[in-house]
Amino acid sequence: MNQAGDDALGDSRRERLLWTAAIFAFVAVDGIGFQLRGALLPSIERSFETTTALLGLVATAGTAGFVVSVFAVGMVAGRVDVRAAMLASAVVVAASALVAGLAPVFLVYLGALFVRGVATGPFRALDRVVLGHLFSEGRSRIFNLYAVVWAVGATAGPVLVTATLAVGNWRYAYALVGVCFLLAAALLWGREIPDSFGAERAVTLSDLRAVARNPTVAGMAGGLLLNGGVEGSLFTWLPYFAGQQFPETTANLVLSAFLVAYLPARLFYSYVTHRTGRPLDVVLVAAALAIPALIATLLAEGRALFGAVFCLGLTVSAVFPTLSAVGVDAVPEHSGPVNAVATSAGYIGIAAVPPVIGVLAARIGLTAALGVLPVLVCCLLAVGLWMRVVDGRTTDDEHRDRHAP
Repeated sequence: MNQAGDDALGDSRRERLLWTAAIFAFVAVDGIGFQLRGALLPSIERSFETTTALLGLVATAGTAGFVVSVFAVGMVAGRVDVRAAMLASAVVVAASALVAGLAPVFLVYLGALFVRGVATGPFRALDRVVLGHLFSEGRSRIFNLYAVVWAVGATAGPVLVTATLAVGNWRYAYALVGVCFLLAAALLWGREIPDSFGAERAVTLSDLRAVARNPTVAGMAGGLLLNGGVEGSLFTWLPYFAGQQFPETTANLVLSAFLVAYLPARLFYSYVTHRTGRPLDVVLVAAALAIPALIATLLAEGRALFGAVFCLGLTVSAVFPTLSAVGVDAVPEHSGPVNAVATSAGYIGIAAVPPVIGVLAARIGLTAALGVLPVLVCCLLAVGLWMRVVDGRTTDDEHRDRHAP
């Protein structure tokens, strides 16, 4: 009897490990592919002979379809075949990455990015939901580790661009990414849906109303929308901004310096949020520190820019995974819809703000246009403070209810 129990426990741990490996592999490659776009802007501008204003559409094309699909799938997370949806997503993403690398004109390239965004949605709508159920006692920690894995891939993206440019053709980067997505899909083959996923309730219309009315979820969405605008603008325009001071290959390394800071920072935030149990306070401190770091980035010259963007990465990296966990912890039985809201809000910001920066840059210069970002972080800090006030009131109400006669 004990042997059978031990075997079952071993199988459960093995499945949890394999699911985690498959999810982390996809997310790492997704990070690489996501960060190709900003690093490749000068090459894309030359290859397709487009304008600075139109370059901002690269971020929008890769994100617009993703926002719709991740929201739609997340809302029905309790009703879909998780493994089949994630496997199909990975295969289509691989194909669209290969098409992007072969695109003969700018419109086809944008179309491939759009398809890839749509196809990425189902995987990203479900991956953190699966992890949230597999690691229900430490969501903030696993979400930060998940974000570390994405950051590892993201950091490698600009380096991959530099390597492919050295070889002679930026299109090789998309070929490699497409193949890696196929390898990530192979890890999902044969996986069974985790038993713990049965805790995910199918969502009704009244459930959605309850989720939408939850002030923590609303604050999370607003904060991640603003944070997405900041991160998306930096991901897209930072290499171009650095290109005003450095040659193209060095400018790409400025983006890598920004992203490499995500690695130790998110490991640190994973530890701190797990130990303190106060993730919202972590977000508030990080947002407050991000404001001077952003200003320093815009004013820095020469090698000081590398130091400024590294400090900026240390602060900005806290917001998305930690604030997402705050939202899921508020309504854990509906983690699918909350994850969909979180991811959609972040990527709406990523899609919406970079084109605005591009239009402003064409008129007033890129440095002045990026001055919008400290304002967005100030608004994010205000949202976080509001969430802290609401959380305090909710805690006080619960305390009174427990001690009421």
